[in-house]
Amino acid sequence: MKDWTQLLRSREFRALLVAQRKLLMLDYDGTLAPFTVDRQKAAPYPGVRQMLNELARKPGWRIVIVSGRSALEVSGLLGAEKNVEIIGCHGGEFLNAAGQLVRMDLDAGHVKALADARFWAEEQGLGDVLEEKHGCLVIHVRGFTPPRAAEIVEEASRALGLIGRAVGAEILLFNGGVEFRPAAFNKGRVVKMLLAEETLRYGVHLAAAFLGDDQTDEDAFAALSGLGLCILMGRKRRKSQASYLLRPPGELIEFLQSCLMTRSGLQKTAKSAHSALAPAAEQGAQPQMRGRLIVVSNRLPVTLVRQGDDWAVKAGAGGLVTALAPVLRDRGGLWVGSSGQVGEGDPAAPFAKFSKEAGYGLLPIELTESEHRNYYEGFSNEIIWPLFHDFQSRCNFVPEYWTSYLEVNERFARTVAENSRQDDYVWIHDYHLMHVAQFLKEQKAKRRCGFFLHIPFPAPDIFLKLPWRKQVLLALLEHELVGFQTLGDRKNFERCLRVLFPRTEIWGRGSVITVGVNGRNVRIGTFPISIDHAAFAKLAAKRETTREVAKIRAAINERTLVLGVDRLDYSKGIPQRLEAIRNALTRYPAMREHITYIQVLVPSREGVGEYQELKNEIERLVTQINGEFTVSGWVPIHHLYRNLDRLELVAYYRAADIAMVTPLRDGMNLVAKEYCSSNVNETGALILSEFSGAAAQFQRLGAFLVNPYDIEEVADALHAVCQLPLLERKKRMHKLRENVRRNNITGWVDSFLGAAFSLTLEDVTSLETVQFNEKQPLAKIVEDAEADAGAAETVQEGGLGVGETRVK
Repeated sequence: MKDWTQLLRSREFRALLVAQRKLLMLDYDGTLAPFTVDRQKAAPYPGVRQMLNELARKPGWRIVIVSGRSALEVSGLLGAEKNVEIIGCHGGEFLNAAGQLVRMDLDAGHVKALADARFWAEEQGLGDVLEEKHGCLVIHVRGFTPPRAAEIVEEASRALGLIGRAVGAEILLFNGGVEFRPAAFNKGRVVKMLLAEETLRYGVHLAAAFLGDDQTDEDAFAALSGLGLCILMGRKRRKSQASYLLRPPGELIEFLQSCLMTRSGLQKTAKSAHSALAPAAEQGAQPQMRGRLIVVSNRLPVTLVRQGDDWAVKAGAGGLVTALAPVLRDRGGLWVGSSGQVGEGDPAAPFAKFSKEAGYGLLPIELTESEHRNYYEGFSNEIIWPLFHDFQSRCNFVPEYWTSYLEVNERFARTVAENSRQDDYVWIHDYHLMHVAQFLKEQKAKRRCGFFLHIPFPAPDIFLKLPWRKQVLLALLEHELVGFQTLGDRKNFERCLRVLFPRTEIWGRGSVITVGVNGRNVRIGTFPISIDHAAFAKLAAKRETTREVAKIRAAINERTLVLGVDRLDYSKGIPQRLEAIRNALTRYPAMREHITYIQVLVPSREGVGEYQELKNEIERLVTQINGEFTVSGWVPIHHLYRNLDRLELVAYYRAADIAMVTPLRDGMNLVAKEYCSSNVNETGALILSEFSGAAAQFQRLGAFLVNPYDIEEVADALHAVCQLPLLERKKRMHKLRENVRRNNITGWVDSFLGAAFSLTLEDVTSLETVQFNEKQPLAKIVEDAEADAGAAETVQEGGLGVGETRVK
């Protein structure tokens, strides 16, 4: 029996995608819904209902549920639209499009045998597990211990077999019980009837598929064998007449999604629906989309500066801006965010000028002082930032902060809605704006939204302390795609979903998987952010940089230069790092006068008392350590508290023999990558916190991983790196630089947008749920199948079976 990967590439699957008429028949329990002890709680897997409704609305498709349950019961559980047909009781009853229930007649002998079977079951004390439906009697054994269940099935099979023998009734064993039914009630007969009906009605090329899970579906597989796709649903292979095995719910969802991607009817000369949206790997370019790219972030990628009485816009030089600018420019995109100027007038004119020159728009949102204080300083930086970095004791859960956060997110959403179209893609960045997609939905602005979290996502024992935990998770689930920095972050998100929403379904493999919560399916993935490697390497190799490097090296008398570059923040672990340097100088006296540590500290949130205290603590430690170890001609620690321009920063990176990047918790920490890219001589070494996101990429490539809370371990690592032979340094640094080169910022943008658009075809904007499996190129299969359609010819004579094609 072949698996999903093989089905995806099979000719039968391609035939289904390109046929003019497509008949899709599906069992319910075990196929569209999980088995439950309480049969009335067997709701369909998240997203199945929406996809079946959407598929049934597409011209050329006929969707029929063929179940052993009563048709009305299936209708109630599935909640599908009327154009999804339902045949119940193995073919004994039919719920038509008008909502009318049509039943097959039962002869008097079978009715009497049915009554006798019921009497026997009640005499055995099985009345509570009996299910009566038109012409059938079922004894369910789910909920019994396995030995007792086996005993009931054996006894019932023997007794009901004797009762039904005279009237030709069938006794059918299935996954969870035994059923007494008329011989005419048979899924195989249903399949044959539907095939004949379709052929007689349309007389065109028909492709059919049946999806079922247990013994009751084997009749259907036998009837369809050689005429269409027979697909067994289940976790394990078993003896079956089906040719393929799909594992629910993930592979079922992917199967339905691939069907939704096809266009209606056979279009021999039509262009591939996928051609406009092929991912970068196929096109050799950035992922494409029909509409514009709308980037939404807390701050715009520019800086406003005063020039007399006027404003001027200074373009940002960050890697994200560099990577997104071509996509925004090519699509006529828009970047929405705060200008950073709180209540200081309207600087709209310079933004308009910049937008015209850049080729994409900047749309500033001005915050009031109160909004800045409560939304940004308050909720974002006094609640989410410390909580997500595992510093819950620093959180300040003020209800007013939450109210302001929602108000600002709603304003961002309203701005996006008013300045975008339905075919635009909205890419929202970071923890400041987790509710924008939800407000877009509430404002009836139908937009496809993706979200990327640049900081870590905490484990459940920390996240659950957030008073608004459910609201935050539900808001994130309003995006089609949610991206995280590392696999650990994604797994923390999954665990939080399982705790707060116990019925959460998770499926898929690889870096992008799918979660189903409250009837909605959302893809979640890992997309480790990076830098513009080429830009850093190029600047590091420049003559001006080389001169700056020489000045830095001369100033420390060619000692071993150890470098730390950090923004002023408690998450960076700077006091702990300074204590580790003190420990190393104490325990390893030979290091004295041979190393110089330079700490570059970038000012941040200087008006916040907590940050001022941190600055004072760092300066106190620097003074203490220098006072303890300084000798004539050597000061162990040099402390720079200022912003460095790009050239000066890269000069320090290149000059450093060792970089210490030891945050207590960090989403990624791009300093580690910037240092490696700037180390063009490949003689440097990297000491890296195991709690940084970069550790997931660098742990096997030569970085020295440390626990930043373990002062002695960090000190030992510093001593070991100082003793490292040059050849070993080069080997390690070469691996690190190659990793950054291959996984640069452009690749990060491509990977996220590739995941967002690889399944986006002409119909996808009308879907409530979108699925993605990074392992299977579904869109490519659809494209190939539609291309094959031009070479496929329907055979309507010559004795060939329904659904057969001959390829020229």
